[in-house]
Amino acid sequence: MSNLSEERRKILNLLSEGKINASEAEKLLESLSSAPTEEGQMKSAPKYLRVIVDGDKGPHGGKVNVRVPMNLIRAGMRLAALLPTVAHEPINKALKENGVDFDVSKVKPENLEELVQHLTDLSVDVEGNSGEKVRIFCE
Repeated sequence: MSNLSEERRKILNLLSEGKINASEAEKLLESLSSAPTEEGQMKSAPKYLRVIVDGDKGPHGGKVNVRVPMNLIRAGMRLAALLPTVAHEPINKALKENGVDFDVSKVKPENLEELVQHLTDLSVDVEGNSGEKVRIFCE
């Protein structure tokens, strides 16, 4: 396990034990994400998850430009982690009925920053059959 992962885990443990509040934990986690990487370069935490669809070809052409704050993603993850166990099955069922195959019972606070880190490294570029282009990335 890397030093950054250990430090994140310590911060999350302090938060879960009530020794620090969510705001303090967020500041500490942000300071970790802007610490020098192993290569000695500064890596800043992304502030937004972007989804851009440029598709002026085809019957439903147009442009979509969505910018989701990473803090909103973090808040959603925290909220999902707080859901009572009895709520998991109805929520999972509703999500699946709407095309989202996701198990909310697997969302844990200790996995939050790991997920955000994976989103940080995310960059997807896809071209559809009608010429539309989709880009998903963090900034």
